[in-house]
Amino acid sequence: MLTTSYLPKYFQVAAQLRHQIAVGEFRQDDQLPTEERLMQAFGVSRGTVRKALTVLLEEGLVESRQGRGTFVKTAVHTSNHFSLISFNDEMRRQGRQPTTRLLQSQRLTANAELAARLQIAEGDAVRHIERLRLADGEPVAHEHRYFAESLCPELVTADLENQSIHWLLTQKFQIPLVKVVHVVERLPLSAEQARLLETAVNTIAFQVDRLSYTSQNEQTIPAVLFQAAYRADNFYLHAKI
Repeated sequence: MLTTSYLPKYFQVAAQLRHQIAVGEFRQDDQLPTEERLMQAFGVSRGTVRKALTVLLEEGLVESRQGRGTFVKTAVHTSNHFSLISFNDEMRRQGRQPTTRLLQSQRLTANAELAARLQIAEGDAVRHIERLRLADGEPVAHEHRYFAESLCPELVTADLENQSIHWLLTQKFQIPLVKVVHVVERLPLSAEQARLLETAVNTIAFQVDRLSYTSQNEQTIPAVLFQAAYRADNFYLHAKI
């Protein structure tokens, strides 16, 4: 199950529309679906849809044309995206000792939301990896990763506490990651996140939603969905342009 329940509904809608623009489902000058269709597609109220569209308007991704609807103003340039610097590198730079605790590595079946994000069939096998990242023994980040198990079945036996998952995928198992759509928001922690990070509920944190893509048969397809919460008082957010 995706860990998006702590995010406001309007943010979830805005994030999905932003993703669709980024991957080319909606191109420049395309008209977005009507409010009624978006309400039906996401199962939300008109107010939620309008708030989500306002977010995209403020970001300059879409524009409202009087009497016509909402249109894509510009594509998301995925070469200019936010990225978090390496957790281990940043902690060592601060003179702190990074460690990783594997909370679970489990096989799931893709629900409708996961299937849509990863562009696989509903019911397909998905690997879910949940980890806690620590610095000097203090919890700093809570991470979830989801990917089709067929992408890298060998990862099941890898050392997920002492090796970088990114390194394992790209170097050891030679799976190229060629593109990323990365959303970062400063949002409050859920009760579960706060418990794992040993801080107060509703503490503001960096909430990250990142979808990485790989190349197969000359096509760019989703590979890994990464969702994480980083304690804003313990981690540096680095924007790479």
